[in-house]
Order: sequence, then C-alpha cells, then structure tokens
Amino acid sequence: MVSFGWLIRWLRTELTPRQSRPRAPRLEVLQSAKANQLRGVAARATTQRGGGAVPLAAHQPPILVDDPPTPVPRPWEGGGTPDSADPSEVRPALMAALFDEVDKAKDAADQDFLRRLIRLLGTDKLDIPPFPDVAWQLDTLLRLSDPPLVKVVKIVRREAALVRRVWTQACSAYYARPPNSLDHAVARIGFDALWRIGMSTCLYSTVFRVRGFQEKADEVRQHGIVAAEVAAWLSREKLGPVYLAGLLHDVGKLLIYRAASAPKQGVLPSELLVDRIAAEHHGAIGVLVAFDWKLGAAVAGGIGYHHDPDKAPPVFQPTARNIQIANIAAHTAALSRQGTDCGGLLALLEMEGIQIDVGRTIGKAHEILESLDYLPEAATQEPLKLV
Repeated sequence: MVSFGWLIRWLRTELTPRQSRPRAPRLEVLQSAKANQLRGVAARATTQRGGGAVPLAAHQPPILVDDPPTPVPRPWEGGGTPDSADPSEVRPALMAALFDEVDKAKDAADQDFLRRLIRLLGTDKLDIPPFPDVAWQLDTLLRLSDPPLVKVVKIVRREAALVRRVWTQACSAYYARPPNSLDHAVARIGFDALWRIGMSTCLYSTVFRVRGFQEKADEVRQHGIVAAEVAAWLSREKLGPVYLAGLLHDVGKLLIYRAASAPKQGVLPSELLVDRIAAEHHGAIGVLVAFDWKLGAAVAGGIGYHHDPDKAPPVFQPTARNIQIANIAAHTAALSRQGTDCGGLLALLEMEGIQIDVGRTIGKAHEILESLDYLPEAATQEPLKLV
C-alpha cells in the first residue's frame, strides 16, 4: 500500500500563510554569532599564551536582540597624562587647567571645590602630611642583608596605626591561631610584607577621611594595594619604586576628594565634576605628590604615565608599563567579583610588545583581593601583648 504522508506534508507547507513561516536569520543573529566566535578566539588565544582564564562555552546559541548591548566602561581608559614628569613643568600646566575649570563652572559649590584644590596644589610644598618617618626608617632598616628583629619591632611600635595593621594581617584566616606578641606577628608576616605595610601607611592619614567621598577614597586605597602587589609580582621586585608607583598611582584622586569634601554643613560639589577632574588630572597630581614625598623620579614617572607609557621618557617606560598592566588587572578582578566583564582580558591580550601570562596576571589580582577579604577587622582582635 502506497503511503501519501509525504504528499500531505508538502501540501501543508505550501498552503501555510507566508507570514507565519520561519524567517531567515536577522542581522542581529549573525552579529551575535560573530561575537561568540570572537570570544572563542580570545579564549583560545589565552590558552595558547599559557593563560589561566576559564574558557567560554564553545557553542553558545545566538540571541535575538533589537539593539546591541551597552558596552561596560573601562575604568582604565580616559585618564589624563601630564606632558612632563618634572614638577616645575607639571604644576603651571595643572594650575592653568584648573583656573579654566573655575571660569567654566556655574555652581558656587563647584567653584569652591576647584579653588580649594588650587590652594592645595598651588605651592611648591603641598598641604599634605609628610611621608611617614616610620616608613622611611623601616625602608632603611629592611634593606640590610640581615635586619635585626628587635630593632624592626621597636620601629613598628612607634606608630599605632602600623601596629594595628601588622597585627591584623598576622591574625589572618590563613593562620590557625593569632600571634601571642608583636614580635611573633612581625616574624609571622615577614619583612617583605612589613615593608609593604609600612609604605602603605601614607594612604591611611586622617586627612584622607573625606566627607561625601569616603567610599571612593577607600576604593582608591584597596585598588592601589592590589595594583602594587601585581606590579611587584610582574617585575619580580618585592621592594622598591615599582611597588610604590603601583601603590600611589591614584593618590592624586585622594587629594581631589579631600578638596571636594566641604567643611561641615557645606554643600558638596557635583559628583560628575569631581569624577571628571579626578580622571583627567590625578596623574599630574600624583607626580607632585611623589616629589613632595621625595620618593624619586622613577616613582613619579610610573605614576604620571601609567595611562599611556608610550608618552613617557624611555627611562620611565618599564615602570609605567608594569603599572598600566597591574591597573587593568586590578580593575578587571574587582569588577568580575561584581559579575561585570569590563574587557580587561582582551585589553591585555591586544597590548603589543608585552611578554606576560595574561590569565595568571588577572588571577594574581584575584588572589590578592581574596587575601584582603580574609583580613579581620582590627577592632575585633584581642589586645596586643607588647612585650
């Protein structure tokens, strides 16, 4: 008996109204498929370079969209770079730019903020605390081939904030039990970690407690610590200017937030204006801070040119390049913890002339952020036994 099922199916297809038939793939589908293909290429490129990134799904179905998704802003883009790393040239150019901003500002609170910033930066001696003496003393002592523990602990005891941070790190969840003395705490964390803690005390001055911008200031501090650790790891220099440049590459923002923090009952300036000034001028301000704190030209160059190392004099380019990479990796790790992909992996893969393991670099930033999570609050710890 002959089956006519094929004939019935053909007739149903031909008699179906055309508007209800499946449509050809839209342009958006093709674009989505192409994007998936490019992501797969990037993942394979990471594997070929030895990266540790988790590969993306190999066969993601294309998604119908009417409009392309809004790209996530890249925090490391848009930062200004000074024309020089010489403070005698940086300051006049910076003052001219800020006076122009005052002329353009219409709001009284914005004008007051800009004038406070001009007063803060307008003299050869910045209106900021000096670099901590205890940090300099630790730097001198810890650069010896065999620093005596007794003298190191004696210096640490002079600064209450340093004692608290050393004790807090020594009480990390990485250790089974807290230390029983400050000597034990210092010996536990090691001299290299102590040096880095000592250098970072400059970021914890009370002048950087800023009303209305404290969350941003805290982010700058944490981001600086992560970038410094990544930069030191990349350069294989645990101590020295690379770490300091990474630690302070955004220190200019702290001075801007300080100027934006109006006195009590004062009106705060526009957050958009503060963010724009911070993005455009934090590098130049960082150069002034580095020289004011007598940290050296290498640190100033790394800070000033970390957004565009190619503009730096050749002597500063290696440090600036390390800070640029560490900056991107630190931002990428921090945003990925919030479920946001800012494109840092691809940005590092596309950089020319660098010989790094991109996946491991971003993984290092994740590792440092996780270690900061494990640090307990100093206020919850047992009293110190300073004996």
